[in-house]
Amino acid sequence: MLIKFYSEESAEFVMLDSTADQLLTMMGHGGSTEGSVSGEALASAMDRLTSAMAREQDKSPASTKADENQVDDEWDEDEDSDSAEEVTLSARAAPLMTMLRRARDSDGYVMWRPD
Repeated sequence: MLIKFYSEESAEFVMLDSTADQLLTMMGHGGSTEGSVSGEALASAMDRLTSAMAREQDKSPASTKADENQVDDEWDEDEDSDSAEEVTLSARAAPLMTMLRRARDSDGYVMWRPD
């Protein structure tokens, strides 16, 4: 299932429910596939998500892998085609963080529901 996020201040986007639930739980709004956050709760949700993301990055082995996989100046198609890069949780959280920040700055809201 997909979860769609809405806000008047940002473009809509969707993400898989498993990822959305993980991020919403970090924000303090997990366990529900439909909801909203506005007002002072936006700042709190952002702070909680930012803190949780920092903890995830600290314990993630991907952060050490990034240092080992420095990008060479020469691109080799064979090397890139065989290995799929994992998308980090912080990369998946980026559109939600942007939406939360813009909603907070303009005293707006963020809503989510199944799509």
